[in-house]
Amino acid sequence: MTKRGPDRGERIYLRLEKDVLKRIDKVVGKQGRKKFIRNAVLWRLDKEIPPVVHELAEEVEQLRARVEHLEDVRSTSVFYSGLNDVTTTQVCRDDLDRNILAYLLQYQGASTPELAHSLLNDREKRKTIHVRIAKLNERAQEVLGKPILSFEKGEVKGKRGAWWLIDPTTITS
Repeated sequence: MTKRGPDRGERIYLRLEKDVLKRIDKVVGKQGRKKFIRNAVLWRLDKEIPPVVHELAEEVEQLRARVEHLEDVRSTSVFYSGLNDVTTTQVCRDDLDRNILAYLLQYQGASTPELAHSLLNDREKRKTIHVRIAKLNERAQEVLGKPILSFEKGEVKGKRGAWWLIDPTTITS
């Protein structure tokens, strides 16, 4: 068995009529079939989409992904900076707690799987988010004298089974 390197191509199987193979053999001989077919495919691709255009399209996709990421980070950081000092130092234990509150401020509520997907990139970590929200409410009860988050089972503002800030002014500047 050979090890596959990163530059190794994929195999495809192509069924051609015998008369087409005979024509290829006349032009290049039996040893050159593979190279001839590969060059013909590349020539056709270059004719349809020139390599420069293909590279530019890939670069545009990469830039689009980077811009979306920066927009997400920027929008969350604006809400993150809106949290007051008591909230960021005494109620929130770490960045995940702060990010939960910033997300809820930004989107005016979210379900536990939605928070897990946005903040931890894994919808299955909703239990982690649920535990963090419970701890946030406990610390808010101790520090502020009242909980800051509530869970509504029914549909509220187009979201079903979501967490909501009770009074956003208690945690903002």
